[in-house]
Amino acid sequence: MTEHGNVHTPSRSATVAQKSVSVVCALALALQIGCYSYHPVQSAPPAPAQQVGVVISDRGRILLGDRVGANVDRIDGKVISRQGGALVIDVYRVTDLRGNAATWTGERITIPEEAVLGYRARKFSVFKTLLLVGIVASAIITSLGKTLDLFGDELAERPGDGPTQS
Repeated sequence: MTEHGNVHTPSRSATVAQKSVSVVCALALALQIGCYSYHPVQSAPPAPAQQVGVVISDRGRILLGDRVGANVDRIDGKVISRQGGALVIDVYRVTDLRGNAATWTGERITIPEEAVLGYRARKFSVFKTLLLVGIVASAIITSLGKTLDLFGDELAERPGDGPTQS
């Protein structure tokens, strides 16, 4: 309520701004999907510079618990090298056994081979990319359409009943 007892209704520009923020948030969530997917667990060690998900074994949870957490399931990152029976990677995400993910900023860790259950190679996904492009395009078209009133207002375009005749 305003000081004169009137209910404050947001202006059209404020409503558009709120919707724009909502669209940006939705797009940010869509970007979380990404354009990649992880293939099933493989036993072959990845090549340097490859993006991988390293699936951690029970023994690995014990060995790495002090560095990445005791309940770690997968460590995602970029392979730097293989040195003396260990994999050196720059970590960008750690996922625990419950599926909760923590974002890292490229910290380098060494994972001993005995800690590794397998590797999940990160591959480009055409389906996820097309899905992301479709979501972004429809959000932009919808937002612009409503902001610029491109689709018109159905109620405003309907003819009235006209004057009553007696």
